[in-house]
Formats: sequence, C-alpha cells, structure tokens
Amino acid sequence: MLLAAATVILTGCKQNNWLDWKVQNELFMENPTLLEPSLPVYTTASGLKYQVESQGNTWDTKPGSTSLVTVDYAGYLINGSRFDGGTAQLYVAQVVSGFAEGLKLMNVHSDYIFYIPWELGYGANDNEAAEGGIAYIPPYSALIFRVHLTASQSQTVN
Repeated sequence: MLLAAATVILTGCKQNNWLDWKVQNELFMENPTLLEPSLPVYTTASGLKYQVESQGNTWDTKPGSTSLVTVDYAGYLINGSRFDGGTAQLYVAQVVSGFAEGLKLMNVHSDYIFYIPWELGYGANDNEAAEGGIAYIPPYSALIFRVHLTASQSQTVN
C-alpha cells in the first residue's frame, strides 16, 4: 500500500514538472530568446518561427516532402543544452514536422535558425536517447535548430 501511494505521489510530481516545462516552453515560443537578435523573426501559419542567417542559391528548387537533403545542424533545448548535431543525410518526410516545414523554406546553401513549438516537434512524448546519438528530449520541448542546407535531391516515392 505504501509503495502504491509513493508511486502515485512520484508520478504526480513528474507530471507537475512536465507541466511546468510545458509552460516554460510555450512562454519561450511566444517570445523566444533569439540566437541572432539582430535578425528578423518570421512565423508560419503552423507556429514555426525562423530566422534567415543567409540565403543560398535562389535558383535552386527548395526541398519537397520526398526530398533527400544533406544538412549541417545543431539542435538545442530552450535551456541551451545541445541534444544533437552534425552532418546528416535524411529524407524530409522522416523528421519532425517543424523541421520538415523549415527545410521546405530553404534554398541550398542557406543558413536558417528554426524555433519549433513542442506540437511540431516530439510533442508530449519522451524521446529517450534515440539511435543516431540524439540525447534525451523531455516531453513538451520546444526545439531550436541552427541548419545549413548543403544539398537537396528530389526523390520519387513508390
């Protein structure tokens, strides 16, 4: 009986901590601490916020949902902790929706900063240390990515 009561109390504390974290992340997205304060912030209809550090080849087509892209990137939580980064080749359709939306805005050789609300990231789910070296991401986490798009190839989906 005592163990069951302790479990309920601990679960309640963890849920309260996640609710506090959720509120902190929502407040951050309303007025983000910008990585580049001198640059304007743009907001899409979905709530993705982004900054353009440099615009690449405007004659190149932008990635689509089925594109294979190569990016140099770094991912951060709102507390500044880095959870992932490096060079990766990935399909736009296989990343969180906020990251995919941001990629579709970019031309090759562009540098953007994405501020992704938790609803467009991993949502209310814990993201345990995943394959590929991604560190733990708590539920309700807004994500910040600094991204350089180095290549984009259209792919056909069968």
